[in-house]
Amino acid sequence: MTKDFLQRALLYAALYFYLTNVFYLDIGQNMGPQYFLPIFLPTIFILVLGQFAAGEKIFSWKLFPNLLTGLAWAVTFPLLYAWTYNKAWFMSLICYDFIIGTAIFLLLTSLEVLLPKKFSSASVTLLTFFFWLIPFLQSVYYCLYWHCLSPASLMALYLTNWKESLDFIQANLGILPTILILAVIIFLLVKVYSAHKNFAEKTFAPKQKISAAAVLICATCAIIFYAPQSSIAGLWKVVTDYAAETQKYSAGHAERFANLKIDSSQTAAAKSPGTVIFVIGESASRTYMHAYNKNFPFENTTWLESKIPADETAAEPVENFFVKVDEDFKQTEENTPRLEQVAGNFIVFNHAYACWSQTVPVLQRALTEQSQYNDKEFYNSISIVDAAKKAGYKTFWFSNQGRYGEYDSATTLVAKTADVAEWTDDTYDFTDKDDIVLLDFLERLNPAENNFVVLHLMGSHIYYNHRYPKIFKKWTTADGTGMATSAAAYANTILYTDFVLSKIFDYAQENLNLQAMIYFSDHGENLQISHNPDVFSFDMVRIPMFIYLSEEYEKNFPAQTQNLSSRREEYFTNDLLYDTVCGILNAPSANYDSTQDFSSKDYRFNRDNLVTMFGQQKISDDVGE
Repeated sequence: MTKDFLQRALLYAALYFYLTNVFYLDIGQNMGPQYFLPIFLPTIFILVLGQFAAGEKIFSWKLFPNLLTGLAWAVTFPLLYAWTYNKAWFMSLICYDFIIGTAIFLLLTSLEVLLPKKFSSASVTLLTFFFWLIPFLQSVYYCLYWHCLSPASLMALYLTNWKESLDFIQANLGILPTILILAVIIFLLVKVYSAHKNFAEKTFAPKQKISAAAVLICATCAIIFYAPQSSIAGLWKVVTDYAAETQKYSAGHAERFANLKIDSSQTAAAKSPGTVIFVIGESASRTYMHAYNKNFPFENTTWLESKIPADETAAEPVENFFVKVDEDFKQTEENTPRLEQVAGNFIVFNHAYACWSQTVPVLQRALTEQSQYNDKEFYNSISIVDAAKKAGYKTFWFSNQGRYGEYDSATTLVAKTADVAEWTDDTYDFTDKDDIVLLDFLERLNPAENNFVVLHLMGSHIYYNHRYPKIFKKWTTADGTGMATSAAAYANTILYTDFVLSKIFDYAQENLNLQAMIYFSDHGENLQISHNPDVFSFDMVRIPMFIYLSEEYEKNFPAQTQNLSSRREEYFTNDLLYDTVCGILNAPSANYDSTQDFSSKDYRFNRDNLVTMFGQQKISDDVGE
C-alpha cells in the first residue's frame, strides 16, 4: 500500500464517516458523541483495509453498487421514520444501522475479491438483491401509504400468507404497476451484474486477498452481532414478542377454565334453552352500508333494513334483489330470505366501533376479558367460549377464514377451545369459498341441545371481487353513482353478506330454536387504503352491529332486552363484547364486568369516554358521526 494510496484511503474513509453522520444529525434524536466516537477508529481502519483489498476508493463507480446497498440499509428506516412523524429516530438505533450498512458494503466488496471470477458476479448480484429486499419493501410501503413500517404493519405481514399477499398487491398496486416494478428490479439487477462483472476482471495480489479475508470476517461478525439490534429488527421483535406472548394462552387455559365459576341454573341455557349464534364479520364498514348511510348510493342491505322498525330512520323498502335467479347460484322462492318483521327483538345499533383496524388484535379483545379499558392480558383471560361452556352450552367454532401463519393467532387459540372447531379450508391460507358454505355446518347441529355457535365470515376482505358469487355482482361501474368501481365491488360484498346473514338467521329460527344472534364486524374499511392502522381514518373502525333476541328470551330476561333495546343510538366498541355476551347469557362471574356490558344497567360508556385504536383516537373526534 503506497503512501499516496493510504492518504487517499484515509481521506475517503473519514469523508464517508463524516457525511453519513452529518446526514444523521437531522434524523436522529439523543445525538451525542457516545454513540459514534467509540466506533470511529475501527470504522476508519476497516474502510481503509477494504479499499486496499479492492484496489478502489470508496466512492469509485466500481464499488458504487456495494456502497449504495450498504447506505440503503443504513438510512432507509431512520429517514422514512423522520418523514412520517416529522421527528427524529433514536440515535442509539441509527448507530447500529450505520454499522450494519457499512458492514454490508464491506462484505460485498470483500467477496468480489475472494470469490472465483466465474462465480463472483452472479453470487454478489444475488446477495445484493437479498440485502436490498428490506430497504426496498420499506420504500414501496412508504410510497403506498406515506408512512414508514410500524409494528402494526409488520404484524399484518407476520400474519399474512401468500394468497392474502397476492390480494394485497392486486388491490393496492394493481397488476400493471407490479409488472413495471418487477421490470425495474430486473433492469437494475442486470446493471448491477454488469458492474460486478467489470470488477471481476481485475487481478488481485495475495496481500489484497488476505486483507479481503480479514475484512470479510469483520463485516460478517458485525452483521451477525448488530443485525438483531437494528431499527427494523427492533420493530420486528415487538411483533415476535407479541406472538410468543399470545402462545401462553393455551398453557394456562385449563386452570383458568377450571377456576371459572358460573351458576348454570340461572343462565339463558337453563331458562331459554336453544341456540345462540355469534357471527364475526370481516372488513364491513357501516359508512358504506345503506342501512346506516342513506347517502350511500348502493342499496346493499335489503334484509338488514327490513329488520329496522318503521318508526326508525330506515330507508323505504328497496328492491328484493334476492329473488333473482342465476345459473351460478340456484335460488327459489322457498329459500329466498324473508323480508318481513320477525317475532322477537331485532336491535340494530347505529354507533358501534372497532377497537382497532386489524382482525387479530381486535378479536383477541372482542372474544376475551381483555379490553382497552382494563389491564387484563390476553393470555390470562377467560373467553366467550369458556363462559358459554360453563353456562351450559355446547360450543362450536366454524370459520371461513384460514388460520394465518405458522403459529396459532389469538383468534385460533380461542377457537380451538370450542367443543367443535372447524375451518372450511384447514390449511394456513385464505379461502375463495363463499361464506354461504358455513350453512352446511349449521345443518349438523342438534336442535334439541343448547348450542353456542361462532361463525367467522370472510365478508368484505380484499380483494373485494373475490368475496361473492357471480349473481351478486349487481354493481360493476360508477355509472350514475359518482363512486369508484372499488366502491361498487365493495357494495357487492356487503350485499352478499346481507344475504348470508339472512340465510343464517332464517335457518336458525326454523331449525335450531334460535334464542339470540349477535353480529358485528371485526373492523371497518377505507375503500382506497383498506384498513391499515398506519394511515387511520374513522371508516376503518365504524362497524355494523345487531343483536336479535327471541320472544322467549325477552320474556325470561326482560332487563337485558330492555337495556339493549334502549341503546340503539348509544355508543359501543367491540372490545366490550365479551362482557356483553356474558350479560346476554346471564352468566356473571368473577371474570365479568357489568360496567362493560351493553346489556346491563351498569354500562358506563358513552361517546365522550369511548376510544378506539387502543386509546390513540377518541370516538368523540369522529366528526362524521
